[in-house]
Amino acid sequence: MKTHFFKIILVALCITMNTATAQNEAKQFEKVQNEIINLINLPNPTFSPDIVPKPMTPEAIADLGFEQTYKNISQKFTMRDGKQLFSYVYKSESNTTIILLHGILSSSYLMNQTAGLLKEATNSEVVALDFRGHGQSDGKPGDVDYINQYADDLEDVISEIKNEKPNQKIILAGHSMGGGIILRYAMKENTPKVDGYLLFAPYLGVNSPTVKTTNSVEEQAFIKLHMNRIIGLKMMNAIGDTTHNNLPVLFFNLPESMPITKYSYSANESMSPLDYKKGLSAIDKPLLVVVGSEDEAFDAYKFTSAVTENSTGEVYIVENETHNGVRHNKKAMEVISLWTKNHKLQW
Repeated sequence: MKTHFFKIILVALCITMNTATAQNEAKQFEKVQNEIINLINLPNPTFSPDIVPKPMTPEAIADLGFEQTYKNISQKFTMRDGKQLFSYVYKSESNTTIILLHGILSSSYLMNQTAGLLKEATNSEVVALDFRGHGQSDGKPGDVDYINQYADDLEDVISEIKNEKPNQKIILAGHSMGGGIILRYAMKENTPKVDGYLLFAPYLGVNSPTVKTTNSVEEQAFIKLHMNRIIGLKMMNAIGDTTHNNLPVLFFNLPESMPITKYSYSANESMSPLDYKKGLSAIDKPLLVVVGSEDEAFDAYKFTSAVTENSTGEVYIVENETHNGVRHNKKAMEVISLWTKNHKLQW
């Protein structure tokens, strides 16, 4: 009888201790969660009026690509959620299609020269696409519904082209952010296969050696990251809470009248692979990376080791060329033409 009584007491004590431990853990979790909420709700960064970006030179303005030299037609693609993406198509009687993806803050309108030059250099049809929330595509500017939606949209575009032309070869070409999104696409499984990858000064990701470690005063005057919010949102995502992913984390010193002045956490995470090595190693088709030696955004000479050590890809550095200018460079187009011929990507 006494033994039975002591067993009951022991069980009761265990239950009490477990309840107390669970309550304590719940309080600690709530405390941490509140601290994370405070972290992500810190004020957005501001730009000092005393530090202004340098005025753009006429050459830099020209490199943005406002000149509309080449003729095209418009085409829309319907995504899995019903939204439509806009594109300019540079028609050609070719069995190869190049899907051309723009960089950050940009659109297919600014890719006119790039698209036209690629068509001439490769004899391919070129589809210059507006990402969701950019240019004339549907969507909220600088935001996506969930992480990796840019890559999912790209999959839908490729599928539609493949449905129309089942035997068509596909080359994915992307500039800066567009290149990073292409790497995220390459990492996806069970997707329509493509035949080649052409990357202009691609954003390989935050852990890539190509990202410059120091920012000039001019760069700090133009772009800022909300690092506290990014850290907090990464913590929340780690526990499965994505309800705050639409908060902005990447800011640009631009007039509010501009189409895009900031990007959300979801969009920022969707721009490039978390690990550049995994992104590059996922590419199993011919890869060419072209970058200018005077690239303002990235360390051009770090691309060679980053790419060749993690893929079978090739890197060509165009001397005295810039981040945007490399898209229109004559020598770059000659290299691209030869690359497509060598890998039988021209029909």
